[in-house]
Amino acid sequence: MIDTAAGYLTQASKPETDDDVASQLVKDANQLGNSAYERLQDLEGSGADQIPHQVVGPFQRWVTGLGIENTIFFRADHVANYELRWYPRAIVSNLNSQSQSLLDAEGAIKWPFFRLTVPSRAMGMLPHFAIVGHELGHAIQDKNQLDLDQFNKENIESIERTEARLGTKLSQQVLVLRQGSLRSWVNEIWSDAVGYYLAGPAFFFALGAFFELSGGALGIGRWHPPSELRRRLVIDRLTAGESSFSNVFEKATGKPLTEDMNSPHLSKLPDADTLTKLLGTKLTREMAAICVELVPLIETLAGAIYSEAERVLTSSCPEMVYTPERLRADLEHFLDPLCHLIPPIESRTNHVTEPASLAGILNVGWAALIAKLDEIPASESAVGEDEAAAKMEKLQELLLKAVELSEAKQIWDET
Repeated sequence: MIDTAAGYLTQASKPETDDDVASQLVKDANQLGNSAYERLQDLEGSGADQIPHQVVGPFQRWVTGLGIENTIFFRADHVANYELRWYPRAIVSNLNSQSQSLLDAEGAIKWPFFRLTVPSRAMGMLPHFAIVGHELGHAIQDKNQLDLDQFNKENIESIERTEARLGTKLSQQVLVLRQGSLRSWVNEIWSDAVGYYLAGPAFFFALGAFFELSGGALGIGRWHPPSELRRRLVIDRLTAGESSFSNVFEKATGKPLTEDMNSPHLSKLPDADTLTKLLGTKLTREMAAICVELVPLIETLAGAIYSEAERVLTSSCPEMVYTPERLRADLEHFLDPLCHLIPPIESRTNHVTEPASLAGILNVGWAALIAKLDEIPASESAVGEDEAAAKMEKLQELLLKAVELSEAKQIWDET
């Protein structure tokens, strides 16, 4: 961009350039310079001092496995939120007289390119990175082929309940707004489902931690379903069946998975009438009623949304789907050694060694953090809160070493 701006200034300085044209070229160069600095600000927090370099390779495997071909980079920011931002090609393709360097850069990017922002606080412990699976779910929303028309009856009933709550028919304009909210809620549940299938219990723990990091509020609004509902939909799947994630986790750690584990302060949804009044303080009367009545509709749609996410992942990259069987193997191989300061790098079965997966390391990390932290040795000088902090720091070091060396093992095996 700077090279292109310099080209504008060069053209403006030529004697044969009309004054009006030269003036416009100077203004364009100034604007382009400002745009260049804005792009640098977009990159803030993406350096190795903010994002642990060890996670780059494993996360790229998630990106590749999901079939995401777009250029993507991660950054940390001082925000209590995760965000996937899309940058369209138009930010450069609409420029006149592009420099060759800008043309080369534009051609090297697979558009649109993505920027995934994670809270700086989440950098404190690697297990929190499991929430990234949700944002990657947003990146593959176009693969969601779920036909919502099959739920037309339930959708109409939801509209009728909304109208009854308001005491009036919804106008066409409000119906359009409602459809946008429904689509956004479905996309959020879809992204949760992708995160769940990528990381299993680790995603549940990270999601709960994120809700706590955000203040534990209801989370419900025009664009997002309530946090408690999202959490419940995940735990329902973790606890389903005899060979569930919950049974495997409890057998290995002695602790059953419960809905409020790792997020005990999350606000519970009140009854529908109370919720309508609460939402009415920040939303229009119509939108408050819409959100209240979307809750039971999303509960009805959730099973189909999760099934569709499973279908997409299973058809494109089945080895990425984390299962209770894989959790059992990971906890058996790695949890006890981790408590003795041996990072989960590789496992050996029938004389064959396999590198630990990112999902496996994240799950073992959460198991140690939630159920086994007292078994991790700490320095003799650390006492009280300092002792817990020292153990967490030691655990973080071990997990980072695990992702680094397991990735090295993976690359070695591939070559």
